[in-house]
Amino acid sequence: MTNEVTPQPPPDESLSGRVFDQYQNLMQIARCVREAARQIGIDQPRVLELSRRHTTLSDYLPEAYMERYATHDQGTPIVPTPVVLPFADKSYDVCIVSDSYEHLPIEQRRALIGEMMRITNGLVLVGCPMHDEIVTRFDRVVFDFIWGKYGQRFQPLSQHNQFGLEPLEKVLDHFTARGATRAVALPSNYVYRWIHQILIYFDFQHLHPHHDLFQAINRIYNEQIAPYDYREPAYHYLIAVATDPLVNLDLLVEKLTGPCETPTSVAETEGTLIEAFGAFDSRVSDQLRRSEETIALLSRNGEWAQKEIARLNGLLTRGQRSREWLLCKLKRLTAVMRG
Repeated sequence: MTNEVTPQPPPDESLSGRVFDQYQNLMQIARCVREAARQIGIDQPRVLELSRRHTTLSDYLPEAYMERYATHDQGTPIVPTPVVLPFADKSYDVCIVSDSYEHLPIEQRRALIGEMMRITNGLVLVGCPMHDEIVTRFDRVVFDFIWGKYGQRFQPLSQHNQFGLEPLEKVLDHFTARGATRAVALPSNYVYRWIHQILIYFDFQHLHPHHDLFQAINRIYNEQIAPYDYREPAYHYLIAVATDPLVNLDLLVEKLTGPCETPTSVAETEGTLIEAFGAFDSRVSDQLRRSEETIALLSRNGEWAQKEIARLNGLLTRGQRSREWLLCKLKRLTAVMRG
């Protein structure tokens, strides 16, 4: 959901300094692709990503041959009706649609799933939030927060309402209707943490030009807390369907199941976060002090400049008056000389 109009952050080789939900969702996709490729026995999987914007998925899968097919242009769906993807049968090992499926009209989604299964010989992945009472309520909270803080309608959340989220069971039925024998749903974005984190993001990081300020905190969350966020109840699910008999979905689920959280891990992470927030607060305070000093200096310079401008304007006014006096004198002298 995040990073719609936010400038791209500076390079972060660990990737964990990025916004939490982007990191969780793309990391989950990358792990699925790697596991499927391992089972099939290929080193460089051919991956087609269907997306409404650039997701930086290629950063998470540098070993893959990536190709992107745009589903939107500036937020507006451009998938044709009837839905036909311009690719040959079984031309990719993995086909992914993430952060785009729910932004398409419902009548196009079933056909899109069918096309994804047609062109894939390996693994099909569909990532999106699902309709339920908690997700609907939290979407409303986030939408109202963004409207209150920035005075703008956040298009992705507006499209959740415009096009409609579907229940998980209905999305799974779409695969069955297109011939899938089995589909598994992998949860991510544990919803009771997601709501806190997404509000923190929009309060502090959204539209903020200095991403480096937040990377340390993002990194702690992503490295120490995110592994426990792949559980129910979830804001986001990644649905996996095998289109190659070599892909074992049971093994895929086993490999991607997150660890169980313990009181010890929670306490350790809490201490690390408190320390990081302290360092963050100190760094921001230092920057604010430097900014205040710069503003004070500019203000003093501005006052001096205003006084200098006033002085020069006075000189200019006196010069203009002298010029007018001289012109009058010249006219009189000219008249005398002619007489």
